[in-house]
Amino acid sequence: MKKILPISLFLALFISVTNFSAQAQEQKTLTKEQCLACHGPTFDDLIKKNVKAQSDSGPVNPHVWIPHNGGDEKNAIECIDCHSQHPMPPKPGYKDTSANLEPCYACHHNYQLKSCSSCHGDKQN
Repeated sequence: MKKILPISLFLALFISVTNFSAQAQEQKTLTKEQCLACHGPTFDDLIKKNVKAQSDSGPVNPHVWIPHNGGDEKNAIECIDCHSQHPMPPKPGYKDTSANLEPCYACHHNYQLKSCSSCHGDKQN
């Protein structure tokens, strides 16, 4: 009976630490630099993979436009703004189906990924 108590305490402590560790790992958000370590290693390499997302305008590689106007990739939005973070390491056969274009539609308000001038002409608002 005396041996059961220490074993029970050890198991309870082990389970608590394991659960805490798993929760802490789930809450850690990866940066774009960490994402690019596997999916890049540079943003240009990611663009060259030509991954397409479906938009109302048809298939589009949104990575081409991040950041707009040929800016430095350091100024690009974080990957998790459009993608869900997958577990590390990803499960065998994992495929991201969560990517969304909603951040794009903040400006492309008609859900068409076209240049502003295609609808607004050369006017600057």
